[in-house]
Amino acid sequence: MTTPPTFRHQFIRLALSVILWSALASALIWLLLALTALPFFRPANYYEKQVPSIVQFAEESGAKLLDSDNRPLLEGKIPAEGIAYRVLPLRGGKGYGTLPPPENPEPEQWIRKLNTAETRDGQIYRYVPLIDRQGRLVGMLVLSYQISFLKANDSPLAAAVLVLAMATPFITLGFFTYWFGRRLEKRISPAMASLMEGATRVERADLDFTLGEVGGTRELAALGNAFEKMRQSLRTSLESQWRAEQGRREMLAALAHDLFTPLTIILGHAENLLNRESRRDEHRYRPARAIHANAERAIRILEEMQEANRLERADFSLSPAPLDIRAYLEEKREEYLSLCQRKGIRLHFSLEDLRSRPGPMRVDGLRLSQILDNVVANALRYTPSRGEIRWRVLLDEEGLDMEITDTGPGLSEKDLRHLFQPFYRGDPARETGAGHTGLGMYIAKALAEKHGGWIAAGNAPEGGAQIRFRIAEL
Repeated sequence: MTTPPTFRHQFIRLALSVILWSALASALIWLLLALTALPFFRPANYYEKQVPSIVQFAEESGAKLLDSDNRPLLEGKIPAEGIAYRVLPLRGGKGYGTLPPPENPEPEQWIRKLNTAETRDGQIYRYVPLIDRQGRLVGMLVLSYQISFLKANDSPLAAAVLVLAMATPFITLGFFTYWFGRRLEKRISPAMASLMEGATRVERADLDFTLGEVGGTRELAALGNAFEKMRQSLRTSLESQWRAEQGRREMLAALAHDLFTPLTIILGHAENLLNRESRRDEHRYRPARAIHANAERAIRILEEMQEANRLERADFSLSPAPLDIRAYLEEKREEYLSLCQRKGIRLHFSLEDLRSRPGPMRVDGLRLSQILDNVVANALRYTPSRGEIRWRVLLDEEGLDMEITDTGPGLSEKDLRHLFQPFYRGDPARETGAGHTGLGMYIAKALAEKHGGWIAAGNAPEGGAQIRFRIAEL
């Protein structure tokens, strides 16, 4: 396998390629412009080439040019659109011409510039002496012009050609930067896509794949190798963890199965003793009642452990069926009302149906009852006598929301962090006694999520715990 070059080498190669190809393309475009467009335009020094003939005419004409009557003769030789001029007499005066008169018209100030040229503000100035027939200096002719392509060709087409020529390096640089950038992108993108797909599968806990060869650059290849090693290590670790977890579940299932039989026998004998012994024989009745109550509690704990174990299995599934939700909620309300009355607790129930067509809702009614029973049991456990529980239900087109609020001591920070974890039995500061395994809220959370919903805990503004959950129609 050929080792791909480093990103640094590829970047340097790309930058040099962009510069080289841009320079070659610019030179080619300039050559094409020179061969095709420039012959139809005047050169930038077009007006400078006219100066020698003007100078010769001035030398031949001499002092005659000082007479403004000869101005038409001079302007016949000077292209007015490209060359400005001024005739200055030596005897003083402003003379005439298209150049503005000098600020200081004294001739002595201009004599030292004769037969010279100077540049000011992008303009070239030539100073030509005017000699009379006796060979005396009588004045001078000042010429002003520019060496400019646009000045020599005063047309929109010339401006367009000049702009194109000036923009050519930038256009070619942008084009080849995009071109070679796309080539680099095509070389790197498959490697990045492979890494992103692998990361997504790892996020989904899907480790049953091989990343394969990652090319593009040497750095990406090294990253791909490290990613593959990480995936293999993670898969090995998760397989070990899964086997340990599977062993734990199987052990719990076997333990629960083995304990059910003796506990059922104990519970049956305790019931026989309770039926046989008279309440008046307190010496025998109280132990039998304690045995019966604890056997029932132990069986309930085993049942909850088995239920939690079933929820964690990969083959667990819901059994959705159409449910008359209004009738179901009314039945549950009567059931909870009876439980609340035993403890002297008031139950407030409200239902809001936002569906456009009320009717049966497709859910797993048995599992919905488990969620509700666990949440309400938790509220009953912590609500004091003469307290109240508020149960609100909201139905919509996609599912239902339920909110159960009590007037108990509320949830502590520790409760809010751990309430839905298995075997969490509540903050000792608000614990009201034994009697539950700490699996009820964990089971409620698992069932709500398997229903495509969620469950959350908090405290009501007026005090007391508030549990809210949502399940989606299946």
